[in-house]
Amino acid sequence: MDREFQQYRFARIEAQNITRAQLEAQFKDGIRGIEVVEKAIEQLMMTGLTCTPWRQSELEQAGSCDGTRLAALEFYWAHRRRRPFNSESE
Repeated sequence: MDREFQQYRFARIEAQNITRAQLEAQFKDGIRGIEVVEKAIEQLMMTGLTCTPWRQSELEQAGSCDGTRLAALEFYWAHRRRRPFNSESE
C-alpha cells in the first residue's frame, strides 16, 4: 500500500474513532432531540477539527478532518428520527 495513502487512512480512522467516541460519550444518557445532535455536530465542525493535533503533515490533517466529518455524519444518520410521510399532497 502506498505510504502516503496509508498515512491518510490511519489519520482518518483515528479521527473517526475519536469523534465517534466523543459523540457517544456526550449522548450516553440519551438524545432529547435531533436538534441537540445537530447543535453538537455544528460545534464540533466549528472547533477546527483538531481531535488529532499530533498529525502534522498536510495529508494526515486532511485524513483527520475527513474522519471527523465522516463520524459526525454517521452519528447523525444513525440517531435521527424518521419523520412520518405527509400524504396530504396527494
